[in-house]
Amino acid sequence: MAAQQGRALALGQALRDARRAAGLTRCALAERAGVSLSAAKTAEAGRGQVETLDALAGALGLRLAARQTGGPLDGLPAIRARQMSRRAVAAAAGLSRGTVEGIERSSRAARVETLAEYAATIGAGLTLAPTGAGVAFFAGAGNASGWHGWETPPGLFDAIERGAGAFDLDPCAPDKPGTVRAARRYTAAQDGLGREWRGRVFMNPPYGRALPRWLAKAAQEARAGAEVVGLIPARPDTGAWHRYIAARAWVFMLRGRVAFGDGTRPAPFPSAVVVWGAKPGTVEGLRRTLPDAWAIPPEGV
Repeated sequence: MAAQQGRALALGQALRDARRAAGLTRCALAERAGVSLSAAKTAEAGRGQVETLDALAGALGLRLAARQTGGPLDGLPAIRARQMSRRAVAAAAGLSRGTVEGIERSSRAARVETLAEYAATIGAGLTLAPTGAGVAFFAGAGNASGWHGWETPPGLFDAIERGAGAFDLDPCAPDKPGTVRAARRYTAAQDGLGREWRGRVFMNPPYGRALPRWLAKAAQEARAGAEVVGLIPARPDTGAWHRYIAARAWVFMLRGRVAFGDGTRPAPFPSAVVVWGAKPGTVEGLRRTLPDAWAIPPEGV
């Protein structure tokens, strides 16, 4: 709940900052937008109806937009449909399925708090943007803990599979089968973090706040005998990287930026293939199939 309120509050604060930058009082902006003063105050607190927030933003030459769609809010259902069912979004966001359906019918009729939570769950990245202007791709889209939108590119997975061999498990699979091939798959609703991993595992986990838990799980299951190959953002400056990867696993730093999903836009971060509990032949295989990657061995190798 606190995170939900924080996301909506950030939109309200952005509205307040834009109003102040325009030299307007709250009363003047409310009058210009055709809404009540109390409604304007509620919007700046990150609450109330999306329609009201949008009206106030419009009076400042702004609009409520979604970065992951390039702007339009009506593109949100398509973003959701590529990765999660309505039921899964509702469970992850703490909303009812009816609320999710209502948001997808008319986002402007939703409450700011619920739209912000829905958008965060699918990694959409809500912002206030200039009216009529495009919206840049959201660098933080993958930081939604329930989002599986960074779908493994087919060519990259093929190369990893050729090098490492067939996979027994994908513990963080999207609701709809994607490019990853594995004998077993656990979706978000099946809670791969809470299950036992065995055999050769491939994981492309959500890249947000839950990522350290996935890294810890990979290290733990490798100690128990699994071989875990992970495609993750290369963040060697983070505590999680130092705790679970540095000197503890093989790291293949990929050259350039990976083009996830439909392959039309490169990710706004570098990526790495990390192998915990590497079996004989896996490292040499990946050296062969990922020839441009910089291979960094664990300590003692």
